[in-house]
Amino acid sequence: MSKCILLCLAVVSLAYANDIRLGYSDSRSARIYNEIKEANPALWTRTDDVVVTAAGSNVITAIYVTDLRPEKDGEATIINGGIGGKSVTIGLKSPSILRGYRFEIEVFAADPNARLYSKGGAYLPYEDGQYPRKY
Repeated sequence: MSKCILLCLAVVSLAYANDIRLGYSDSRSARIYNEIKEANPALWTRTDDVVVTAAGSNVITAIYVTDLRPEKDGEATIINGGIGGKSVTIGLKSPSILRGYRFEIEVFAADPNARLYSKGGAYLPYEDGQYPRKY
């Protein structure tokens, strides 16, 4: 019975956190953005928009936003873009007046065409311009 109660409390505490976990990062993904955004308490609700853009032909594969405050009551939302796009806009907001926020933001990107070139290796032509045959 106590295991069931502990499991329910763990699920509720995870559901209460406003962390964002979208997509996945694999061996092809590179971290293109990693920063801790922090705002001090003020007489108004603190808000901030973070825009991350992937370079070249890369697309975003994973977005991880973690609330680092002990209460985990800050709000993080995806405003524009996201997984599979060239850019993402992440909105950060403090829970109320006289409260700040502290978020860690990680964004990963990969070239979607890189897997097309990874199998079979590249054959260099012989001196006469012919490619070797595979039997």
